[in-house]
Amino acid sequence: MICTKYSAGMETYMRKKLLSLVLAAAMVFGMTGCDSAISSESKSDSGDKSDTIKVGVLLSTTGDFSISETPMKNCAQMAIDEINEKGGINGKKIKAIYSDYGSDPSMAAEKAQELILNDKVCAIVGTNSTSTRLSVEPIIEKYDNLLVYNTFYEGEKPSDNVLYTNTVPSQQVDGFLPYITKNIGKKIFFVGSDYEFPKNTISYAKKKLKDLGAECVGEEYAPSGTTDFASIVNKIKSAKPDVIFSAVAGNDSVSFYSDCSQYGIDMKKTPICSVACHEGTVKGIGKAAVGTYSCFNYFNVLGTTESDEFVKKYKEKYGTDTTVNNGAESTYTGVYMLADAIEKAGSTKPADIVKAAAGMEISCPAGKIKMDEKNHHAWLPIYIGKVNKDLTFDIVSKSDGLVEPVTD
Repeated sequence: MICTKYSAGMETYMRKKLLSLVLAAAMVFGMTGCDSAISSESKSDSGDKSDTIKVGVLLSTTGDFSISETPMKNCAQMAIDEINEKGGINGKKIKAIYSDYGSDPSMAAEKAQELILNDKVCAIVGTNSTSTRLSVEPIIEKYDNLLVYNTFYEGEKPSDNVLYTNTVPSQQVDGFLPYITKNIGKKIFFVGSDYEFPKNTISYAKKKLKDLGAECVGEEYAPSGTTDFASIVNKIKSAKPDVIFSAVAGNDSVSFYSDCSQYGIDMKKTPICSVACHEGTVKGIGKAAVGTYSCFNYFNVLGTTESDEFVKKYKEKYGTDTTVNNGAESTYTGVYMLADAIEKAGSTKPADIVKAAAGMEISCPAGKIKMDEKNHHAWLPIYIGKVNKDLTFDIVSKSDGLVEPVTD
């Protein structure tokens, strides 16, 4: 009896001991697994072992900036399809994951994180407004991913994890203002949307006025989403400028131009000269845009073989409901630049891609451009266009060669 009780007690003891050992091992394994998961989430998946290269496309087809971003999304898709039809990148097809953030910067940050952590993309092509880019950049940097940004912006504090394919203020303003003051007038009223790009562009432009013998006769800003510009228009009329320099962006340009026309500003006498109003916006504005000017790195009426083929392909694929603009062309070019850099690097790691892109020359619908050796920005041709009665642009001026991107 004593032996029986002792054996039963010993068996119970051994079972408990074994169970405690198993639980301890499970906890150690679980902690190691958690550490691995956290580590894997903190950095981008290079994707080198996959049969595809995953790229996120983060652009809005809804919301305030849809007029600009819908053709950008279309051009990203067009470039990706073309690259895949040619065999992809080093034999790997691009797998695009498209995400619409509804023109909401906070949602853009959430979508970017999902693309990186859930979809394991090696890069994201997109965002548009400065506020959206700034909301996404911390996510890109936190997880050491890469953003290919294809919209004109203020040129301040560029990120090591971003490649920029569109203009900074120096590239637009340095050619545009001398044209304005020489051909239109020297009394300038500045109007912009109330965020970084318009404010910084106007600030940069105002610093150039003295050397051009010009003066600022007014400066006003309107929150994004403004539909009534009557009070600003009245201030413009009271100031009697020769020209209205506009950095009003997105769908708001439609309301601003329309209100200028409705409340009696004659574009033949006091034209709007914009750094943000492109072909799609002009189409939305209608006849109120006739006689106004814009300055960009690309217009869809350049008339070159490369540009004409690009526009033709776009219309065949997407019809004429949306219009190719500079952002769309830069997005198309940005996808090709990303593909070329990945191919050259033989890697999908952001640092390798950025290094490979430095100094790279790319033939695109705008002409031949090149990426700067140091600051991740593109040297670009710059064009000035004037809206005609057919609501397209006539090119009235072009830069001599590529214009250097000067950033802070």
